[in-house]
Order: sequence, then C-alpha cells, then structure tokens
Amino acid sequence: MKLLIVDDASAVYRRLIDLLGGIERLTALSVARSLLDMPAKCRQFQPDTVVLDIDLPDGNGLGAIGIVKSICPAARLFIFSNHVAYRDMAIAQGADGFYDKSLEFEKLVRCLIPDAPAAMPFAAH
Repeated sequence: MKLLIVDDASAVYRRLIDLLGGIERLTALSVARSLLDMPAKCRQFQPDTVVLDIDLPDGNGLGAIGIVKSICPAARLFIFSNHVAYRDMAIAQGADGFYDKSLEFEKLVRCLIPDAPAAMPFAAH
C-alpha cells in the first residue's frame, strides 16, 4: 500500500505510522502537512490510500476530497478527524470512510490493512 497522510499534527501521523509499523503491505509513505502541499504530493506519489484530516492550517479538508479523487481516482480516501459532526458530509462528498481521531486509531488501521492478523499488537499510547 502506498499511503499519503494529510495532517499537520505530527503526534497524530507519528502514532498512525507506529501502528502501521512492520506491516509489509505499507510499501511507501508520504506526509503532506497542509492543503497547499497535498495536490503535489498526490501527483508525485500517486497513493492508493489517503488519510485526510479536516482541520488543517490552511483550510478545511472536506474541500480536498474532490481534489484527491480527481488526481488519484482509484485511491481509497479516509477522513481522520475529531470533527465527527462532518461524518455524513464527508461520505456524501466521496470519502470511503470516516474515523474519529480521539477514539478510532486502531479501527482506522484495521480498515487500512483489512487482512491484518486479528492478534496484531497495537502500540500503547
């Protein structure tokens, strides 16, 4: 899996990377810390999976769903945010899933790696 994480919070993307650590299907990883950086990362990296935050320093990630889908139409796109009130809107705009940052780190990882062993250990944080 080629994964692009669009999130400005280093603690969040580091934890996600830790949870994915050792997963053989994660063949490449890139991080965009703003909406401005995201289109170029999508074009250059051509991810097959994107994890996108809503609250970014230069705007709202919901508006980026269509941009990601136009640049990488085959990519799965998951919103990972504390703004759960936007869940339905994100899905309606084309997100393949929505996960709550405060509660669903492991659930997101299981979605990203659906055939991961049931006993896959998660890092304690």
